Amino acid sequence: MLHSLKKQISVPDLHLLIGTPNTQTMNSIFSYLEPMGYQLDCAADSDEVRNCLKNSLYSALILDAMLTDQNGIPLYTCLRMERVISPIILLVPENSLENLPRYLNSGADDIITSPIHLLELEARTLAAIRLATAHLTTAKLSWEGIELDAQAHTITCDGKHLHLPPMAFALLARLMKSAPNVVSRSELQSELYGDTPPNSDALRTYIHILRSQLEKQNKPILQTVPRVGFRLAPIS
Repeated sequence: MLHSLKKQISVPDLHLLIGTPNTQTMNSIFSYLEPMGYQLDCAADSDEVRNCLKNSLYSALILDAMLTDQNGIPLYTCLRMERVISPIILLVPENSLENLPRYLNSGADDIITSPIHLLELEARTLAAIRLATAHLTTAKLSWEGIELDAQAHTITCDGKHLHLPPMAFALLARLMKSAPNVVSRSELQSELYGDTPPNSDALRTYIHILRSQLEKQNKPILQTVPRVGFRLAPIS
């Protein structure tokens, strides 16, 4: 029985761009999502993706990680550098979880490994859209010299710009809202994924990325509270 998760979030008329040269993958995604009412566009290569982006706005992009520009730079990385703000879900080869930090640091919001499970693809795409939509209503946040503007999607540390992958950005925003109080692991997973957290321990990866980036800015403020969760502590 067809069952869509789309009704669980208040984002009407979702418009998705599917970019992959794999015809079988494209057909499978269309066959699953289109009957549920999603508006879908397809692109077989990087040039087609760019042409679609010139003509339409998308709720999210589902892109093959192998797509590149003419210089061999991953397309999803190029799009982030060009300030494309739509959530990006990457379709990656099997056994690519070890590359998750690289994908996230280079501009992806999440990944789906082959073979693709379509319900998981839908769930992760909707989680990314929900998160992006929530950012638009979040007030500016400030903590220990860190200034986060969710609407402009910018972070500064003591006046210097800090660049984070989208999920790490969302994680920091959630922790800043509650600082210096502890936010439980389950709350953070709900913030990132709603009711459909991934099987892998992706939260640990995002925590590592965020902690590393803060420490590079001389902000060792992300603390783990064993068996409880995480918090942003004051600088003593």
